[in-house]
Amino acid sequence: MTKSNSIYFSGGKIAERKLTEECVTWCLKKLLPRFRTINLKVRIKEMEDWGCCYKLDEKGRQFKITIKKGLSLFDLISTICHEMVHLKQFARKELRWCNRNNNNMWKKSVHNNTPYDDQPWEKEAYRLERRLAIEFFTSTSTL
Repeated sequence: MTKSNSIYFSGGKIAERKLTEECVTWCLKKLLPRFRTINLKVRIKEMEDWGCCYKLDEKGRQFKITIKKGLSLFDLISTICHEMVHLKQFARKELRWCNRNNNNMWKKSVHNNTPYDDQPWEKEAYRLERRLAIEFFTSTSTL
């Protein structure tokens, strides 16, 4: 029996949720094609930030992504792509949050209180989000 990723979606309008499902599924195949044990909960809701990605377990297989409700079409897709890059970083153990001393590990280097704009994991997510969003738009048949 082949394992498959588990993804649960909630919140938002039906159209937002359907598009989010399609984009998240596409991103998983694109960014983590060999992973089959991801457990992901995606919620669309009212919030300040556009999106957040959380690792919920130490093994890096359980995640939660929250996306801001009511974003424009392009902002919704690029935000999902941005957060899915963070999921990839956590799953591949490129990014590790260390609560002790507020240190974060990016690949093999420690980042202690690095300003947001200088965080290498954010630089990668911002660098890839637009490219992934455009690729998603050109490859999907439902838009």
